[in-house]
Amino acid sequence: MHVLTIQSQVVFGHVGNSATTFPLQSLGHEVWAVPTAILSNHAGYADFGGQVTPQETLADLLRGLERRGAFSDCDLIVSGYLGSAALAAVVTDTVDRVRAANPDMMYCCDPVMGDDGPGLYVDPALPEYFITAALPAADIATPNLFELEVLCGLEAGVLKAASVGDILVAGRKLLAHMRSGASVMVTSADHRDLDPTRMAVLSFNDSEAWCVETPRLDFPSEPHGAGDLMSSVFAAAVTGHRGLARALEDSVATVFAILTETRRRGDDELALVAARDVTISPEQHFSARSIG
Repeated sequence: MHVLTIQSQVVFGHVGNSATTFPLQSLGHEVWAVPTAILSNHAGYADFGGQVTPQETLADLLRGLERRGAFSDCDLIVSGYLGSAALAAVVTDTVDRVRAANPDMMYCCDPVMGDDGPGLYVDPALPEYFITAALPAADIATPNLFELEVLCGLEAGVLKAASVGDILVAGRKLLAHMRSGASVMVTSADHRDLDPTRMAVLSFNDSEAWCVETPRLDFPSEPHGAGDLMSSVFAAAVTGHRGLARALEDSVATVFAILTETRRRGDDELALVAARDVTISPEQHFSARSIG
């Protein structure tokens, strides 16, 4: 599979493209990584160097890829951190051009906007752009619970106190904005009935819905980038024609294996290289249960 991933990139550590490229390659995919920002490290540290990719530079990188004839071979586009509606417009234009070259291409929009705690950390115009332009072009969306609340116009934190059924009802509202046959995965799907020692991830479309739970892994300093990683491996599994439940099970197993190795080593960043073997063959698997 050929995957075009358009996300932030860091020199030190693993978030965005730096979290997804090596695992996707390890799983056998050819990856074209285009950066929406190039930073020394993620913003969770006290400081960082680098900058957001200028709009024209991002467009020029993608046009160069197009001139190499790559668009007709592209099976999957994954977009992550975009930061502004201007950069998002470059991505949706690229999605249209790739789809013209290969109508079977799949687009996964990870609407990176913020999280519980830090809140919204992107251009305030971006949520509306996702609803009106990015999601209508998307086959897959992978918000976290906070981002789902933003996209659905809900008060922050309301879904964390809701039932899994309430989260599903909210999430299915996104499907109305997306392409026919689209699916959604919600990460960090804590809900009121969830055992606090567990974590949940949901995936659903118009006709089926699934939940996978895993033990909650505690870290002295929780590594960033797991959501970026989960979105990419899930999108690749769906694009590879695995059923929704199987795609969720496989991607959760991969990410859990990497997080387990990261905790075992006591690392602050995802231990992608040390976990390369379990990325391919996870030691633990978790069954999806139907939720409607």
